Amino acid sequence: MGIGKLALFLLYAFLCQLVFSSSLPHLCPNDQALALLQFNNTFTINLDASSSDYDPKTVKWNKSTYCCSWDGVKCDETTGQVIELDLSSSQLRGKFHSNSSLFKLSNLKKLDLSDNDFFGSLISPKFGELSSLTHLDLSYSSFTGLIPEEISRLSKLHVLRIRSINQYDLRFGPHNFELLLKKLTQLRELDLYDMNISSTIPLKFSSYLTNLGLSYTQIYGILPEGVFHLSNLESLDFSNNPQLTVRFPTTKWNSSASLMKLCLSGVNATGRIPESFGHLTSLRKLELFSCNLSGSIPKPLWNLTNIEDLDLAYNHLEGPMSDLFRFGKLKWQSLENNNMDGQLEFLSFNRWMQFEFLDCSFNSLKVQFLLM
Repeated sequence: MGIGKLALFLLYAFLCQLVFSSSLPHLCPNDQALALLQFNNTFTINLDASSSDYDPKTVKWNKSTYCCSWDGVKCDETTGQVIELDLSSSQLRGKFHSNSSLFKLSNLKKLDLSDNDFFGSLISPKFGELSSLTHLDLSYSSFTGLIPEEISRLSKLHVLRIRSINQYDLRFGPHNFELLLKKLTQLRELDLYDMNISSTIPLKFSSYLTNLGLSYTQIYGILPEGVFHLSNLESLDFSNNPQLTVRFPTTKWNSSASLMKLCLSGVNATGRIPESFGHLTSLRKLELFSCNLSGSIPKPLWNLTNIEDLDLAYNHLEGPMSDLFRFGKLKWQSLENNNMDGQLEFLSFNRWMQFEFLDCSFNSLKVQFLLM
């Protein structure tokens, strides 16, 4: 064989290998496909739902095609192993069995089962065996009972979302919430909505947290000030926990530059709004509804020019409201049932039209319209 032909042969062999290797993502192992099909066969699918929010991804799953091409499935490009499974809003209905074939997908990194109907199913301890998980979302899927302790073994988790449909259908066992936060040190997002935690807040959280949501969870005690000093925090929501006492830092918060959403309505934050709020320059949403707050709104607060949503209703706040329109981006505001006074002026039609919602009722205000 001449040198030229040899070179062409080697080039051809290389290209064949390249084409073959590029097709690997579509060659998922048979056991992976079988596990997915067995999982899907345990549920019925409601195809009558007309809402555009639903996407029954598993309807087109077919054993005659490679599972890596199925809706909601993503595979490793080298091994073909299933590493991501997004079945959110897929209209799955039925019992989620504790020994589900889903747990055979041991290489899963992301798993989203949110917004389905596993009516009354327990969250299986076997979720704790999916040790590669970085994202787990079990929200709004009608799970009930105890959050298994085994969830705290998922040490690589970045995102954990478990939201209950009915209040307190889900709950933590004694000390399991503290154990969860102690072991999940890589968390970026923790969202546990409408479940019964019934615990104090541990002093230490993952330093990587960007989103922390624990509303309607019956947590109690004093919120550790360290929560306000999580340097990457973008969203903090502890609302509607009336037995939780919140004491705001009086000095600059470490999260000042990043915090965009602060929701603490329905907690006990007796006292004044401190001037340290003026450092929250990225804040877009501030909800302090019914927090027993008193005194005047500190002047630095009016300088938070990025705020779009402000709720300070049902407190004991006082003083003039003349600086209302300093919030140039404000679209939603509620200040009803306070002791605010002074004159509220609407000086131009454009200023009036910027609001989607505005409620300043049950204050001692004079309202003047000077629309031009």
